[in-house]
Amino acid sequence: MSFCNDYDFEIDNIVKFIEENKARKILLQMPEGLQVCSSLIVDSLKNRLGDSIEIYLSLNPSYGSCLVDEYGASEIGADVVIHIGHDEYPLYKPRKPTLFIRGDYKKIDKEKIRETLKSICNEYPQPVCVASTAQHIKELNGILNNIDACSTLFKGIILGCVPADTKECGIDVIVAGGRFHCIAQALNNYSKYGRAKTICIDPYTNIVWNPEKEVEKILRVRLWKVREAFDARKWLIIDGFYGQHRQSVVDLITNEIKKRGMGYLIVKALKIDRSLLDNIYAGEGFDAVAVVACPHIAFDLMDYSRPVLTVGEALMALHKDITRYRYPW
Repeated sequence: MSFCNDYDFEIDNIVKFIEENKARKILLQMPEGLQVCSSLIVDSLKNRLGDSIEIYLSLNPSYGSCLVDEYGASEIGADVVIHIGHDEYPLYKPRKPTLFIRGDYKKIDKEKIRETLKSICNEYPQPVCVASTAQHIKELNGILNNIDACSTLFKGIILGCVPADTKECGIDVIVAGGRFHCIAQALNNYSKYGRAKTICIDPYTNIVWNPEKEVEKILRVRLWKVREAFDARKWLIIDGFYGQHRQSVVDLITNEIKKRGMGYLIVKALKIDRSLLDNIYAGEGFDAVAVVACPHIAFDLMDYSRPVLTVGEALMALHKDITRYRYPW
């Protein structure tokens, strides 16, 4: 795929990491959008290190650095994991030696981004806070150093579940492909500061958009889902793996359910989607679902026949207190 050349996979750094760890068996993990580049990376590594190394490609979920494929690495006896596409998740450290490679996108239109930021600076109160995903941090940092008459605060990498702290900002600018990260930041701003105050720039299409109306719609739906769960008597609790497993949160929810004399079932899942809920008959066998793993799964399943809630929403429903709502936990 020719577009693979648009990304910097830091082959030199990967080679150095493999040599420093004397690794002979490697697990390569990449998000779905970049997996087509795996052959390019494997060929580059074998050209440098020889055919004696074994490289496996993990096709298990890689939505973020919270899901380093530890099980896959242990199953094949990998010495190291090369995780491409994300920075290290601050709340989780894999047990296997793991190298995180951002996969910097090299074809960002710097001049277009620079002019867009200047325009935003002229229209909104300053300072302007800027955050982005892993692939664009390197190029974006250089752009921000060359904007005259514009007060910008660089907030670094934004994760969907760990938004940037931008309380001192006049406006937030999120540079990221797609809609996920920008909407996550806007939801955080509404929850903490009572306003969206977010502008989104897609560096692949150079489209600039405002998530405010979409976020308001999402929040209305979320509050209604909480209200639907007020009368729930039997709960399905979905716990994740790796960085998406939090035993203390599972215990918190189950203790609240027990205090109220309700029933529950805890399940463990690596990939959580509609088919998982259908297979366990969640639409008929349970009154509400609480997702302890990634909170955005609940948003993806907002039209399910039973309310699918984040941890914070589930606790709010159990306490029957709307004022407890805090995004996303």
